[in-house]
Parts: sequence; C-alpha cells; structure tokens
Amino acid sequence: MKTKNKDFIEFDFYAKIKDGEIFDTTLNDVAIKAGLTDKEDKQRFKPLRICIGEGMILKGLDNALCDKELNKEYSIELSPDESFGKRKANLIRTFPITAFKTRPYPGMLVNVEGTIAKVVSANSGRIMLDFNNPLSGKIVIYNFTIKRIISEDKEKIETLFDGYGLKAKSISLDGKKTKIEMEEKYPKQVLEEISKKINELIKIESEFN
Repeated sequence: MKTKNKDFIEFDFYAKIKDGEIFDTTLNDVAIKAGLTDKEDKQRFKPLRICIGEGMILKGLDNALCDKELNKEYSIELSPDESFGKRKANLIRTFPITAFKTRPYPGMLVNVEGTIAKVVSANSGRIMLDFNNPLSGKIVIYNFTIKRIISEDKEKIETLFDGYGLKAKSISLDGKKTKIEMEEKYPKQVLEEISKKINELIKIESEFN
C-alpha cells in the first residue's frame, strides 16, 4: 500500500541542515544524541499526524509524502524555496538602543511586538536585528518513515485539530455526524473553517458545543 494525496498519516522524521546539525525530530533517541533534549520526553517527541496536501507542514516535505510505502525510510533534500524560504534583506532592520530595556548583544534573541529576531550587531546607539527565520536560505534534508495510514474518523478529526492548533474537550461520533465540545471559546469563523474541512476530507457533518 502506498500513500496518496489527502491521506491522513502518522510518520517519524529527523531533519538537518545540509552538511550540518539536526534541528528537528520526532524521535526521542535522535533528539538526545543531537542535544535537542537531555531526557526521555515521550510527550514532546512522538510521531507527527497530518493530512497530506493540506499544508500542515513544509511544502517540500508535504509533496514528498505522496506515493510512499509504509515503514520504509526515505530521504529528501529541500531547497530554501521548498522549505524555510530565502533570506530577505528587508527583514534586517535597525532600532535605537533606547527601545530596549536591557542592552542587547550579538546573537541574542529578542521579542519585538510578538516577533522573535536575532541581534546582528549592537553599537553606536543602534541595534541591528534579523527577523529572518534562522533556517531561511538553508538547504535542509529530511529523513522520514511513514508508520501508518490513519483510518478511524475520530483520529482524523483530532489530526485536523492539531493542524489548526485547536483543542477539543470531547469528540463523539454517531454515523456520519459528530458532536464536538471545545476546551475554550474560538471565533465563529475558525469553527466554520474546521467544520468545512471535516466535511470535505472525512465526509462528516459536525456540530460544536
């Protein structure tokens, strides 16, 4: 059996900069060896669930998950255009040092109105910040293994919720209808969008409480 577009899948991966270090993984033992963690953390490092072709992950990786066999390891190389994008000069900006409560230093990460930037230089009363993703402009390599194709409707709904960053308190199914109780209040348009996706991808009508 091979995967196809719009399949719900669970897969493991580790990713590294070409000729460089590992920067992300779902595998706890790989994370420990790479220095991403120093302990067993099964809650953080666990297989990722997505729906292929729904833009839940990097474009290049998403495209590569189609037409693949289960439990076989694959390796792909992604250009900046397929992964974290090219570096942009307009995302390097300068600020007066008086805009900061403490004096920043080169290499420091700072939060500017909710956006993280890296301090490039700090001198003459001016601070130069780089708002580019640290991985922008890099060629990256992903090694991945698709563990299974998700078949249960409830787990498919949970996968969509993960992709949208939403949390459900309970999901109950009755044939091709589902009742969902949310953990917190979300905007109406967000619930309408997820409801549309549930109907489109899983063929189930949803009701939110």
